[in-house]
Amino acid sequence: MSYLHLNQPLIVANIDKLVKGALFSHISFEETKKQLNDLYGPFMDIFDDGLFYSETIHAFIGSTESIVGDSYPNNVFWDHDKTQRFIRALSSYKNDIEAETRAWRYNEGQNKNNVVSLVRNLTDQYSKLLFVVVDLKYATETSHHVTIDGFNDDMRKIRELISNKKTCFEHLQGYAWALEQGGKNGGLHCHLLLIYNGSERQKDGYLGKAVGEKWQSITSGLGTYYNWNTLENKLKFEEKGKLGIGMIHRDNPLEVENAEIVASYLAKTDKYEQQLKLWLPNMRTFGQSQFDVPWRRNKKR
Repeated sequence: MSYLHLNQPLIVANIDKLVKGALFSHISFEETKKQLNDLYGPFMDIFDDGLFYSETIHAFIGSTESIVGDSYPNNVFWDHDKTQRFIRALSSYKNDIEAETRAWRYNEGQNKNNVVSLVRNLTDQYSKLLFVVVDLKYATETSHHVTIDGFNDDMRKIRELISNKKTCFEHLQGYAWALEQGGKNGGLHCHLLLIYNGSERQKDGYLGKAVGEKWQSITSGLGTYYNWNTLENKLKFEEKGKLGIGMIHRDNPLEVENAEIVASYLAKTDKYEQQLKLWLPNMRTFGQSQFDVPWRRNKKR
């Protein structure tokens, strides 16, 4: 595979897969050698010491550096001996990688509790709420233009629109978002949950589409989206008794339970493979609105 025109996140995601594959014997020795030769040069070209990386990436950097030192990347060839040494060197990072996994799962558990609590508080206060879920991502054919800096900037813009609560975000009562990285192209994406006052908003399919189009505008056409609130999707969920998007009524326990399950999907502890492998300093990967805010307390009085 040529990495000449592929994106920064994809190269890092493939390094992550290589390290885990070599460390836990998921890939063969020959495949490890091949991937080292495919990935080492491109990774060194895009490496930025101003970014933060996952422990698997630190393991790759430390292990390769201990073998080739400061040799010019294009002059490095990973032969049998160097590959063996790389695999041995990785073993010293195993504890750090496993510790990071445990910490991530703990944090995801906390996030899950918080977002479910938000849903419960909102359903206690409002007789009906409109739940909309949109996945914000980038088109495969243009993903090589996307960097972690660009993704962070695009997310900042969409969060500003959400905070302003205008146009398709009007009458928003709660929201949550989670940043992830995964898929065939190592794509950066966001799961976005929007919860509207059901007495003021209907047409959830339309709202999901409108939010997706906002994202496309923000990303200057590089972005794409998946609208979970299409009629086709909702019918599939409804047939299984798992419909937790669209209009959710407080007096329908099954709808409320399903809505909580939908919200908790943003912070599932078994989605470790979709953790960001690189991020900016102080970059948040999960966020949600607060329930106990002054305007809501005044409304309750």
